Amino acid sequence: MYFLSLFLICTSFLNGLSISGIIYDSESKNPLESVNIIIDELNTGTASDSNGYFQLENLPQGNYKILFSIIGYKQFSQIIDINNTGQLYLDIALEKSSIQWKAINVMGFIPSKHSPETTEIVERNKVTNTDQETLSALLTNLHGIEVQSAHEYGRNVNISIRGSSDFKPGGYNNRVLLLLDGFPVSIPNSGSSDWNAIPFETIKHIEVVRGPASSVYGHNSMGGIVNLVTKTGNYSNEWYPRLRYGSYGSNALSLSYTGSIKNTKIVSSVGYGSSNGHRFNSGYEQKRFSVKLNRSISINQQVQFSFINANSFNGQPGFVYPDNPGLISYRESNRLSSYLQFYYKALLGQSIISVSIASNQFDTDYNDRNDAPENKILGKTYYRDKSYIIRSQLQKFYNEETNLIIGAEISLDQSSSNVLRNIYVQPEQFTTAGFAQFRKEIFNKIMFDFGLRYDFREVKGGDRYKTKLFKAISPKLSLSQSINSKTKVYISINQGFRAPSISELFLEYESSYGLLLQGNPSLNAESLTNIESGFEYQAEGNFSFFGNLFFNRYRDMIDFVYTIPVRSVNRGTVHGKGFELGSNINLNRTGSIINFNYSYLDMENVKADFPLLYRPNHKIRFTVLQKTPGIDFTLSTKYTSTQLYEDFLSDDHPIENNKVIFPLETLPATFITDFSMSKTLLDYDLTIRIKNLFNRQYVLIQHYPMPGRNFEISINKVIKSR
Repeated sequence: MYFLSLFLICTSFLNGLSISGIIYDSESKNPLESVNIIIDELNTGTASDSNGYFQLENLPQGNYKILFSIIGYKQFSQIIDINNTGQLYLDIALEKSSIQWKAINVMGFIPSKHSPETTEIVERNKVTNTDQETLSALLTNLHGIEVQSAHEYGRNVNISIRGSSDFKPGGYNNRVLLLLDGFPVSIPNSGSSDWNAIPFETIKHIEVVRGPASSVYGHNSMGGIVNLVTKTGNYSNEWYPRLRYGSYGSNALSLSYTGSIKNTKIVSSVGYGSSNGHRFNSGYEQKRFSVKLNRSISINQQVQFSFINANSFNGQPGFVYPDNPGLISYRESNRLSSYLQFYYKALLGQSIISVSIASNQFDTDYNDRNDAPENKILGKTYYRDKSYIIRSQLQKFYNEETNLIIGAEISLDQSSSNVLRNIYVQPEQFTTAGFAQFRKEIFNKIMFDFGLRYDFREVKGGDRYKTKLFKAISPKLSLSQSINSKTKVYISINQGFRAPSISELFLEYESSYGLLLQGNPSLNAESLTNIESGFEYQAEGNFSFFGNLFFNRYRDMIDFVYTIPVRSVNRGTVHGKGFELGSNINLNRTGSIINFNYSYLDMENVKADFPLLYRPNHKIRFTVLQKTPGIDFTLSTKYTSTQLYEDFLSDDHPIENNKVIFPLETLPATFITDFSMSKTLLDYDLTIRIKNLFNRQYVLIQHYPMPGRNFEISINKVIKSR
């Protein structure tokens, strides 16, 4: 039953009347976000923030009907009489209706389209309290994910999920898609992403999908996705200043704000960070700005606008030569990364229709280089990449267990560079796609989830190359069942694809290392079939456990090989199988929280005609958080087993059948431990972190040493006001 308690606060306001209040679930008492609040007579309205708070200002005196509505809850209206200048406070509890969001796992302003069974949610508190300062470093703590980078703040970061990618200098194996509020932000030329450009302070939570997500996002999501869901703002004003200082002259300062201006919710941040780096030319400097506006234009309509701009300088240290450690090898780069998004949604009966528009731009300049003999240096090079995407979709809710999503998408990618020497017209790729997803409960509470997407991709390489066409149908099917209130089991079958990038198809230039790189316009798209089953067990509050088994079959896998000239080729079929286990234990009596996860991976090249590199068999993550009065301690340990790599710096590299044969070597196992202490002092959150506590020597990529023991101190504060 609804109830509405009205409290008149006798404080005067010179700017007129205002209405504010809190909205929450009548059963759980949890605050409700994105509830629509409308006064039809005044043609005004708003929506509640993440704390359930809302506010309407500058209202004239009179009698009004105020309406509260959100999908999944019964609509409520009330006549209110405002005859005095002041503030009216509403305390509102809403009851659930027959249609609920749980069936589609809605998180935030933009509903998630991923199957909840195969999606991991990294909550806001884990993002803000992490021991890491970059997204790539945070991801390496998750099971089934490998981060390949030359140094701590490296720009050329490659993310591999369940062995989807390896690392080779000059090559690109980008099979994991980075999303920002559901929009791809990959760089058209290479298919890579600027993983460390988006500030942590704007992130609400992170969605991670392991395995193909092509049924929703198509190209580049063959190995999985990482979706950064940003905050939507509050009607209370909150400031978040943060200061960080650490080893190697690293420092960072950021200030973020969530609040509202005249019923428009705002999330904004500015930040600066820099470091000298742990070795020569490994430093960076970054300046960034972001703003996000969210407004309810009527009871059934919302609009959202967001913009992120990051300008960064990165040193890129070269290899440490085994025979000559003093030989200096390096290059430098500057990058401007810009993300612009517009989102509109409208509630039509039991349906939501939405239109999304996004634009991404990446301008990268490589400065003076000293990584090869003078006669091999190309000097300054640049890349200019732009992406545009329009997506429209309809979500239809039939009942609590049944919903349908249908949509269409159009995107255009453009790339230019002064090293694309033989392309006389700017290369571009144009994609049209249609997709549908259907979710329904069948038989005995078995949840049926089916998705299908069709992609038509056209890639133009200028006058010298023929236009390439890639077509793909990407289906998914999953079944899940709740055995009881604590246990859920599932099985899923997914298929994904990746079309070759512009670089893999058309790039032709002589690198600073003296290698002649040549595109391969005859490349086929690669595909992946994934089969996965698993379970989740959630005890009441204190213990959770999960496990899964998976099998991956890659066909026409694209591999970067050292032929003469160097080029990418389709290398046949690869099988990958493994399992993942994890648990979380909350020992309330002792104040301890224990988290453990383990990943096993076995990759096999069916034809055995090329090695599978940088794919460790075992990965273990163990974390203990100990809460004591006044101070928290965290000890985190990561173990990664041995990995194969090609020693491309070896003098022993014979040429066979026009191919350079580099010797295969084994990368040692790594055992890295981090420690942190956190304390609240005078309303300031103080954290001291020690990374690589035992000063281990290790690498993520051979010949690129990572930092030894280092520390950082961070100070945070939340300043709230109404």
